[in-house]
Amino acid sequence: MSEMARVTIPTHRAPPRPARIASVWFRHYRVYFNSFFANATPAVFEPIFFIVAMGIGVGRFIDVQFLGLDYASFMAPGILAMTSMYTSSFEATYGTFVRLRYQNTYDAMLATPLTARDIFVGELLWCSTKGLLFATIVGMVLLAFGKVLTPWSILIPLVGFLTAMAFGGLSFLVTSIVLNMNHFQFYFTLILTPLIFFSGLAFPVHTLPRSLSYVAYSLPMFHVIETFRMVTSGYRHVTVSWAWVCPLLLVLMALVLGWLGVRRMARRVQR
Repeated sequence: MSEMARVTIPTHRAPPRPARIASVWFRHYRVYFNSFFANATPAVFEPIFFIVAMGIGVGRFIDVQFLGLDYASFMAPGILAMTSMYTSSFEATYGTFVRLRYQNTYDAMLATPLTARDIFVGELLWCSTKGLLFATIVGMVLLAFGKVLTPWSILIPLVGFLTAMAFGGLSFLVTSIVLNMNHFQFYFTLILTPLIFFSGLAFPVHTLPRSLSYVAYSLPMFHVIETFRMVTSGYRHVTVSWAWVCPLLLVLMALVLGWLGVRRMARRVQR
């Protein structure tokens, strides 16, 4: 009896992890830029309207300078921080939840060589990229208004990237436990909005009563705004003498919150 021919089935090794993560990032890039102008309109025009209405409009009637800056220039770092924070937070909450619950995007991705960790590292990097992009756009608008006062403003995209990574990770933590999309309203209303307005966007934190100012110093957004203040207005306009610590804390927040958020979301899709 003749020997049966041996059939060799070729095996393919999975791509290296950086390539897998990059493929997730590229997927989000392609989907987002198919309707870029519709997606970008709120992220760009809301902070512009805010700086025009509050910084320039209301600022004309406020006969006071904060830290040697007119009111609009004082608010500029907070506008950048708000842009980066909300851009990544919306993506990592509503966007991620829709892909998880309604579109089953992650189920399809897990049918490929991608791991759950690959998926959410790539998604976190996409959130961070959006923060970089819109911080850059809003920074250019502020520059056109004359509210960017230092050449260190070249670092605005980097600070926007780190800010978006930190709040993208925090938003992943929220998304990992939310069962109903409407619950995100609590997160945005009760957590993110107070973070913005009590961290130095509209008034210097040190003007608060001492006990409240210490609470404000402990908020993550204070360190974000103070970092943006250094790169847009210069170190002589910071609100605290230890402001040099704020960029270090921002990097730490981005790494820790990003890692925790990716870890939690990876566990949720593997249930």
